[in-house]
Amino acid sequence: MKRKNFIHTLGATTLGALAIRPILGNAENLSDSNDNSFTNIAPPKSPYTLPKTGTSNAPHNEAYWSVIAKNFKKPEGFINLENGYFSHQPQSTLSAHIQGEDTINTQSSYFMRTAQTQSIEIARNAFAGFQGLMSDEVAFTRNTTESLNTIIMGTNWQLNDEVIIGDQDYGSMVEAFEQASARWGIIIKIAQVPKDPHADLEIVQAYTKLITPQTRMLHLTHMINLSGQLIPVQAITRKAKEIQPKITVVVDAAHSLAHTPTDMSDLVNAGVDVIGGSLHKWLCNPIGVGFLYMNRKLIPKVWPLMGDTGVEKNNIRKFEHQGTRPIHSLQTISKAIEFHRAIGISPKYNRLTYLKLLWIGNKQALETYAKSLGFHTDPKFKAQMEAVTDLTLLDAFKLQSPLFHFHRGGAIATAYVNGYSPVELAQTLMNKHKIFTVGIDHPVIKGIRVTPHLSNSVEDCIALNKVITAICVDLIPHLEPMK
Repeated sequence: MKRKNFIHTLGATTLGALAIRPILGNAENLSDSNDNSFTNIAPPKSPYTLPKTGTSNAPHNEAYWSVIAKNFKKPEGFINLENGYFSHQPQSTLSAHIQGEDTINTQSSYFMRTAQTQSIEIARNAFAGFQGLMSDEVAFTRNTTESLNTIIMGTNWQLNDEVIIGDQDYGSMVEAFEQASARWGIIIKIAQVPKDPHADLEIVQAYTKLITPQTRMLHLTHMINLSGQLIPVQAITRKAKEIQPKITVVVDAAHSLAHTPTDMSDLVNAGVDVIGGSLHKWLCNPIGVGFLYMNRKLIPKVWPLMGDTGVEKNNIRKFEHQGTRPIHSLQTISKAIEFHRAIGISPKYNRLTYLKLLWIGNKQALETYAKSLGFHTDPKFKAQMEAVTDLTLLDAFKLQSPLFHFHRGGAIATAYVNGYSPVELAQTLMNKHKIFTVGIDHPVIKGIRVTPHLSNSVEDCIALNKVITAICVDLIPHLEPMK
């Protein structure tokens, strides 16, 4: 297939492909200034709920965010603060998913043999345009793990080739490199990434000091899933390429895409060669939708995970061979982008960061953040801040994530309480207090990981703060006896 540049204006097929449309009404006030790519498309009626025109989207304003939350169906009987595994879909995306499945189920093989390819290309162009990428460098996978296994297992490794990974990288990626090491004899070097660095330079040096003439690949986790720390991928990449121009930089963007203000094109412009991500996380697509970006120069050199001799070696689509697959999930990409744009990435990121700061309760961090966004004098904010305890002042509470460097995080934060294992603390929160989190027991990061979502309220985070405060005070039954 001939190369295509990414496009911003897309139509819809009559066989279930879903069109992207512009945001209406007050959406001009909700989106970032660069969220104006689809203004030439005739819009149908909005299937999702937006706040009234003029309502402030400041991260503490529940009048705004409670309306956004209504787009999601929340669980009954407990508070879900573990949205890092995957994100639930807004009702507009879920409805499109169900409608697409119904269409395919009704038309069966006819759809798959006549409209499947067009639906995939519409989705490809939509996502590429959304992230400023070239469509002929984007493939769809099922998740980040599949995307990055493609490059790890598809590289023509030579004995003693060196790769650099981080000590907090996602377990599946570490295992993939370990398998490659056992199979081909590559050497794995592990960067010790500081948990709360004072400056970007500390993180840059942690990786780049390990580079040698034998270093062939550098693997970076953009947002560390264990702690939510956002590392300076662009700075690391530029320095790495300066030291070793032939190095292949691979980025795990599972948690940063549609969560942080960084587009994938920002990483590519800094020299990143390969990116893998999961669209069922912060873009809120159905489970099983991921993407792989690969610089076109690498495509002919990398073997696909599954054989596909019918696609040219230099065609990104050779990485998409999965057999029969759920095309209706890919059709939701346009709808998910539409909902994401309706809110705007900056308001979304600010809200998620604020919810994290609120349950942690550090007064200085909350005030500093509020001042940076101009709502520190609002009585509503002051009431929210007064409702929480500063957990960082409690001896038993140990935060495992960056706090004051707001650009180093987003929704995710991890913490432990003395006297509790991570699993025990997570079980206590759920069984006794009906708050769901996940226990992280990793050599570097230990604790409960808390991940609020757009569906969560200020009250949810205040509730967690109050429960952890009580747990930190009532530790006696869980502590080792004094010797």
